[in-house]
Amino acid sequence: MKSMFSRCGAAAVLLCSTLLAEAADELAVQVSQQGGAAAGLTVVLDGDQRKTLDDSGIVYFDLSAGGHSLQVLDASGTALYSLRFDSASGQLADVNIELPEVGNPRSVVESYFSTEAAAERSRAAIGMMRGQVSSGGVALDGATVTLSGGVTRSVETDASGRYELQAPRGMYRLTISHPETGTQTIEDYRVIANAAKESDFSLRSRQQQTTSIAAPSIEEVTVIGTMSTAGLQESERYATNVINTLDVEQLARFGDTDVAASVIRVPSVTIQDGQFVFIRGLGDRYVSSTLNGATLPSTNPTKRSVPLDLFPSSMVEQLDIRKSFLASMPGESTGGNLQINTRTFPSERAGKVSFQLGYVDGTTGKDAFVDPISGSFDALGWDDGARQRPAIAYAVAEALEYSEFYNDVVQRELGKLGANAIKDDFQYDTETATPDMSVGLSYGDVFDLESWGAELGYFAAANYKNERGVRKDGIRRTYGGVNASRVLDDYSFEQFDNDIDASGLLSVGLNIGQSSFTANTIASRVTSESVRVEDGFDGDELNESINWSIEWEERQFLSQQLAGEHILGADEAWTVNWQATASRAERYAPDRRDVRFDLQGNDGIYNLQVPELTRRYDDLVDDNLDASLDLEYLFSNGNLESKLEFGLNGITRERDSDSDTYGFGGGLLAIDDSAPNLQVSDVVNEDTITGVPSTGFTFQNKTLPSDSYEAELDLNSIYLSYDALWNLKYQMVVGVRYEEFEQVTDTFGLSGAQGPQQSVLEENSVLPSLSFNWFITDDQQLRFAVSKTVARPDFKETSNATFYDKEFNFRVRGNPNLGVSDVTNYDLRWEKYWSEQESLSIALFYKDMEDPIERVVQPASGTAGNSRTFQNAESAEILGIEIDGRKDFALNDAYTRSFFVATNASYVDSEVTLLNASKRELQGAPEYTFNLILGYDDIARGHELTLLLNQSGDTIVDVGVSGQPDVLLEPRLDVNLVYRYSLSDSFTFRAKLENILDSEVEFTQGGNVFQKYKRGFEVKAGFDWQF
Repeated sequence: MKSMFSRCGAAAVLLCSTLLAEAADELAVQVSQQGGAAAGLTVVLDGDQRKTLDDSGIVYFDLSAGGHSLQVLDASGTALYSLRFDSASGQLADVNIELPEVGNPRSVVESYFSTEAAAERSRAAIGMMRGQVSSGGVALDGATVTLSGGVTRSVETDASGRYELQAPRGMYRLTISHPETGTQTIEDYRVIANAAKESDFSLRSRQQQTTSIAAPSIEEVTVIGTMSTAGLQESERYATNVINTLDVEQLARFGDTDVAASVIRVPSVTIQDGQFVFIRGLGDRYVSSTLNGATLPSTNPTKRSVPLDLFPSSMVEQLDIRKSFLASMPGESTGGNLQINTRTFPSERAGKVSFQLGYVDGTTGKDAFVDPISGSFDALGWDDGARQRPAIAYAVAEALEYSEFYNDVVQRELGKLGANAIKDDFQYDTETATPDMSVGLSYGDVFDLESWGAELGYFAAANYKNERGVRKDGIRRTYGGVNASRVLDDYSFEQFDNDIDASGLLSVGLNIGQSSFTANTIASRVTSESVRVEDGFDGDELNESINWSIEWEERQFLSQQLAGEHILGADEAWTVNWQATASRAERYAPDRRDVRFDLQGNDGIYNLQVPELTRRYDDLVDDNLDASLDLEYLFSNGNLESKLEFGLNGITRERDSDSDTYGFGGGLLAIDDSAPNLQVSDVVNEDTITGVPSTGFTFQNKTLPSDSYEAELDLNSIYLSYDALWNLKYQMVVGVRYEEFEQVTDTFGLSGAQGPQQSVLEENSVLPSLSFNWFITDDQQLRFAVSKTVARPDFKETSNATFYDKEFNFRVRGNPNLGVSDVTNYDLRWEKYWSEQESLSIALFYKDMEDPIERVVQPASGTAGNSRTFQNAESAEILGIEIDGRKDFALNDAYTRSFFVATNASYVDSEVTLLNASKRELQGAPEYTFNLILGYDDIARGHELTLLLNQSGDTIVDVGVSGQPDVLLEPRLDVNLVYRYSLSDSFTFRAKLENILDSEVEFTQGGNVFQKYKRGFEVKAGFDWQF
């Protein structure tokens, strides 16, 4: 039961800090043949390391990170069995191979870190040690044999000195105590998964120890006998719900730099903007993400979901994408729940340096639009105050709130002061774009605190990335008329982006006894400089127009987590997990500038549209506290093995969002707004700023009360779950989760007096879940699950405040009248496994949604038309099927050269019923998703080549209202090629071709182009050095 209920990816805390005494020997291979030890056979690792199985059928190898091949040969050199597996740096691996007389051979690979948590060790695959303890050739009766290291196992020898002891696989401190010999110790004793290890110990007497100090205290003779490999259970294969898993071995094989790049290998999972996860076509409010068990606010406060590029793959032990709901998961897991589990620190002192350069077609080496304002720390993504809101402008805006108390002279001077403070730096600049660059550094170490009987370890990582992006050959249009039959706005555009990311992680872990404690600190800054220039026809003014926007946005995320894990009870049946996390997300967007020129009259000179000339300053702070307590109890009765779970979770979040918009008033009749040089200064300058609207320009505060808001959220939950496994064949999990939710948003009205307006959303949810798993055979199973979940609107969606969507450069406004969406989920999945890496699964899922929340287009042209809001539909249904499989092909007998094909695809049929009873597809759900991965490995020469193809079907990104068609994201084939060359165990060269086809990103409305552009292909190359 313990292995069945194993949980991978617990916060890793050190259990054993020393290496194997005899050498590295990270790999243990045990082979049985026809029920006995396969003595005399030859085992070949990676085609060049050959060792012979001894009488016990065991052999050890040193193991490096990366892909590996194993081959078992008979005396004539004929291959009896071959397999492939992957290993990460610092891992140990136990491989059990069974060669039956009848039937196909099979193998089990158990990979793990010696620095694992107590709870993870206690749930691991079981091994056995047995043998005899003697001293001076005489069997010792009553000697105590003890294994300690996170979990403790102990047994006394019988009258013949024999003992037998079962323990989870791993490295232990072995002690043997007896009155005649005292206590003697071996620091690094290895229990091998799914194997019985025969160890006889000859202890020296106390007198012998005194007279022969240099002699070893314990002499060990090892013989291996096999145990059944059927007990090994993997996270994905034996999970209690529908789940897809990427463990550390797979992450090492794919070689991705962050979680976002890795998770797209999972069926029905897509990534938006290179950061945000969509599961089964549902994202944002329909997907929950946790880090070591804690929910986290997004580093992008305009989205609910956590950007996955925040987490480097090097610090992740396992990713679990849970697609069916369990009571222990957050209630907002309709699409699924992404669980990120970090490794905390390595199993030994180790470090890694990564460096990469990149070329972007259409940007690198060419002139790119940039912000004319620059600060001393722009290269670090940190504005030094050069863009901050001018203190004079803010003071004038505050003073003019009481303009009725001032005379004309005071008002004039205030208007001049404010206008002169904001008149400069509206013109974008250009510079030659340098190559992309990224640097990563990580280091960790472990310490044995002998006086405390504890171990302490840490892991630190820092990453920096400076990349350019382009949207070239861009077209943007809006439509009116019946079925978008008439073009309103028709623009071409070009956009240049400069993204600067800097992140850091510090994890400290302490293990003492059967308790583990961790402290995780995460800091991340994501800065984006963006300049977009449009040239075309404006549908409002019916003339040619040129406009641009300049934006600098900084997003910062800070998180501090404390967590603990404890094994309790003499039988280790109780597990207690707790965590407390404090986090802050900030968005600082100083000085967004919008400029527009229209071609008016017949003089061929563009006119500055002064009313559209604005500067906007945004500042948002989001504070989050999350604490949880989980209890687990394991018990059994005959063939019935059970697990009872109970948990509490409390989340409180506060947000303060402030926004100010400044511009210019007056001058419409007194000042000629012709701009022959397309310069703002042609029209707005010191001479035309008079402070009096009738004679020139003056300062104008264009901030609306609704542009700022405050909000707070409280979410308290409790759950209970019972898991029953009968006869290792039938499993049932039943649970219920209760959530109390309250969200209060304080904003202002949009019309009339624009007074205070409060949106209060209170909702209590009872969320039941039921799942049934049938383990048909050892390699085939069937799963069924039904559950209820919820989807709730976020702060920004329930306020009247506006924010900008970076994809379309339009404004989005919330809706205080949004309600909660209730969802009923059904899942059915069949799975078939042929080997450790080869499998096939077919899944069906159905979701029945009440009041789904969607983003919709507001019908109008010009600036008014380029905006969105949110609304509840009446209901929605989603029916889908997904297929996932992988097949490996050996290209030589040694299996050192191999080729694999992995593919997954899903078809999603969604239907939304609107308030007027009309129907359409659900916003955000693609018609299909498709991934194809082709991989080639040459282990002996160190080459890895991976071709990745991804495409999603038509997706509604915005819902048209008032009879207008929906805005669709058209299918687009994305092709990437990844190459890795391991020059040595410590140095790897890597290269990547991204967006090879450079297919257009195209959005359509009513079959017409709404927006399209190209991003340019990218070439990246770099190295990883481990030390």
